[in-house]
Amino acid sequence: MPLSCHDAGDEHGRFGGLDRDEDCFQSLETFVDEVAERVPATYSCFELQCLCWNIRRSPQDLIRELASLGATLFSRATPRRIRTFSSNPHDRWYGPGSEPTHGGSGFDNRD
Repeated sequence: MPLSCHDAGDEHGRFGGLDRDEDCFQSLETFVDEVAERVPATYSCFELQCLCWNIRRSPQDLIRELASLGATLFSRATPRRIRTFSSNPHDRWYGPGSEPTHGGSGFDNRD
């Protein structure tokens, strides 16, 4: 039994299904060579996590250094659902039409 989610490999989706032990994640130079072959030269947040894990550096430092080498972090699209006049008025604070980052109506926050 693993001691933590870090010991469990990728069971919890930390690395997005990538194998953090691959050769391209072992050093910054091999990762830059791998990304440079792509058009456009982008990398995902999961690839960044694998690289950070192996070379023990912070994501902010690696993002800056990779940007100076010409690689950019691929930004994920935010799923959107547009509310219209005929939308269900009862899913404003919860459900598929709600904004997940909003604090809610305040009803759930009471003791």
